[in-house]
Amino acid sequence: MRIAVISDIHGNVEALRQVLADIGKRGVDSICCAGDIVGYGPFPNEAVQLLRERNIPSVMGNYDDTIGNSRLVCGCDYKDEESARIGAFSVQWTAENVSTENKLYLRQLPFEIDMGTENTRIRIVHGSPRKLNEYLSEDLSDKEINRILMECTADILVCGHTHVPFIKTVGGKLLVNAGSVGKPKHGDPRASYVIIEVNGQSTAEIIFVKYDAELTARAMEEKGLPDGLVDVIRTGKA
Repeated sequence: MRIAVISDIHGNVEALRQVLADIGKRGVDSICCAGDIVGYGPFPNEAVQLLRERNIPSVMGNYDDTIGNSRLVCGCDYKDEESARIGAFSVQWTAENVSTENKLYLRQLPFEIDMGTENTRIRIVHGSPRKLNEYLSEDLSDKEINRILMECTADILVCGHTHVPFIKTVGGKLLVNAGSVGKPKHGDPRASYVIIEVNGQSTAEIIFVKYDAELTARAMEEKGLPDGLVDVIRTGKA
C-alpha cells in the first residue's frame, strides 16, 4: 500500500496542481490531505474544488475550522505583532472570498482519518491527535513521540501544521510531517508532500516539487495580500 499525504495547501492551487501531477507519476493507491486547504493563498475556492473534484479526503485544519465556522482567529502561534496583523488580515480576506458552499464543506471535515492495513494503523491529523493547532516539530523527544503514538494507538501518525516536513522513527513506529504544498517554510519555495509505504516494514519519503511560485506570488499581489505572505511564497522562509 502506497499513500500520498499532502497538507497545508493554503489556497495555492498552482502548487496543488503540480503536486497532484507528480503524485500521479508515482503509482500510489490513495491520496489524503492533512488539512489547511485555505488561508493565506489567493485561490481558496479553486483549491477546495480541485480536492473535491478528485475525491481526495481531508481532515480539518485549524484554518479550515476558522473559515468554515466563521471564527475570528485561526489559532496560529504568531512570532510577533506584525505576523499577527498579517494573520488577521488573511483570516478576514479568506472569509470574504470563500463561497458559502465551500465553507459548508470545510465545516464538515473530520478531525482525523484512520486507514492502513490489518497490521499497520495509520492516523492522519492536522496538528496533533489532541488539538488542531498543536505543533508537532522535529525536535520532539523520542519519549514524547512514543507517548503520542501510544495514546492515539497508531503505528504511523501523519500531521502537518508546521509547514516543515520531517520523518522520525521511534520503536518501529513513524511520526511523519507532510510539510506544506502551498506555503512551505523549509527554506526553499518548492512544495512538499510525503509518500507512506506499508509493505511489511513501513517507510516514508518526503517529496519536493518545483512549481511556478512566481505565478502565485503575483496573483497574491494583484489581490492585495500582504507582502509578508508573498515573500514566504517566493523564498520558502517564514
